[in-house]
Amino acid sequence: MPESLAPSTVEELQESLRTCGDAERSIEVGGSFSKRWLGGPVAPPQRRLATSGLDRLLAYEPADLTVSVEAGMRYAELSRLLAENNQCLPLDPPCADAATIGGILASNTSGPRRRRYGTARDMTIGMRFATLEGRLVSSGGMVVKNVTGLDMGKLMIGSFGTLAVIASANFKVFPRLESSETFVFRSGSAEGILAVRRLVLGGVLQPTAIDWLDPRAAPAVGVDGSHALLAEAAGSRAAARRFGAAFEDFAAQAGVEVDPADAQVWERVRECVPQWLAARPDGAAIRVSAVPTRFGEALAIADACGCGAVLRAGNAAGHLLAPDPDSARRVLAALRAANFRATLEAASDDVKASLAQWDAAGSELELMQRIKADFDPLQLLNRGRLYGVI
Repeated sequence: MPESLAPSTVEELQESLRTCGDAERSIEVGGSFSKRWLGGPVAPPQRRLATSGLDRLLAYEPADLTVSVEAGMRYAELSRLLAENNQCLPLDPPCADAATIGGILASNTSGPRRRRYGTARDMTIGMRFATLEGRLVSSGGMVVKNVTGLDMGKLMIGSFGTLAVIASANFKVFPRLESSETFVFRSGSAEGILAVRRLVLGGVLQPTAIDWLDPRAAPAVGVDGSHALLAEAAGSRAAARRFGAAFEDFAAQAGVEVDPADAQVWERVRECVPQWLAARPDGAAIRVSAVPTRFGEALAIADACGCGAVLRAGNAAGHLLAPDPDSARRVLAALRAANFRATLEAASDDVKASLAQWDAAGSELELMQRIKADFDPLQLLNRGRLYGVI
């Protein structure tokens, strides 16, 4: 069993990393380790370092819409603190109850409201991270607009802890929405939902979130087994009423049904992928991204390969859900052959070992390997965690 390290201060974190680096000990790094199902399997480590003890609120300026927290603070706790001032950090990550801020940044996870607010890279305005040499590097600051040059913290977002260990992060936060209503469009055919999607996205009133679930995935969020388009209308109460009238008109034009839905459906959408995998030990989640005009093509590939689809309908990014390894293999091959960006994001270690998780190649991979060599030349940190490539 690897030795456990649990620093409770930034200084202890620095010392732990310095000691491991000097002794050339491999390390698995995580917060609450709630997202082990994401990314690649870590090679057996000699040390396991948890940042969950770094959970302090460092600074909060409600009037400036900024907050600074240590990496081990849970997202649920930060959300509670911000809600006291009617504010939020709308990252919408999966595993939201257990996820730590550092883990969310390291995995670059986000959810349905990324269409309005963006992802972690858009909300993070500053960061401190510790290197294997025991150095503490600061990047950015506590102002929303920062033009001080290269933002090294951005390298840490999405790196899965393979470069350094996030110690703290600063964010711009947002006022909570005054009012919101959720609507679900339903149809037995994909064509009807594609038509209403075009009408919604081409309209004057733009939803905060708009997600597509196909008949295989829709039951997981409490929607019957039809093609479904979920849309969140937010703003003033008057604006929400205008959304409702516009959506009813769009549904009539496209020949589909539309009804109000419980706002809790977005929590089920956010947790859909981990719950799908928990119920299907042999299943897999393939992250796909493309330009919005190829949305229908991605759906057709998913259907042909027997996979479910949970996609951000505004930008054609999201997950295809494979029920078994053969389906995962077929959908990855089909997507890559059609020049989609497709990554085997989550599956059992056996399935990950049997497939190429990431299709990075050429100069992109070479650049990432050079960055890894600069930060961690002995490959001690989370070896293999970045989709088996780094």
